[in-house]
Amino acid sequence: MEEKMKHSSTTTALFILLLITVWIMSSPVLGCASDSSQCRNCILDRFKYDCPPCVPILRCMSRCLWGGSARAKCVKKCDCNSGYPRLSDCKKCMSECKCSCAQA
Repeated sequence: MEEKMKHSSTTTALFILLLITVWIMSSPVLGCASDSSQCRNCILDRFKYDCPPCVPILRCMSRCLWGGSARAKCVKKCDCNSGYPRLSDCKKCMSECKCSCAQA
């Protein structure tokens, strides 16, 4: 049972990482170092120290998008319009990793 939970959390983390990487790579970034090995560490650090309230929102988005739903539907489903943080706040928080993930 414990091993199954570890596998599930690892899978979820990989989905979130993939979602963020796709989002980050969707816009051009200039002036970034060619070494992109810090991408994963940057994302994990942002989740752990700077953006922990964003983890459930981004997890919801990744599950929704991987489930085949349209982006607009996923934003409506996962974004807490009356609460903080919003999806846009999480994008801003995670944008710190853009440079280190641009060449990934």
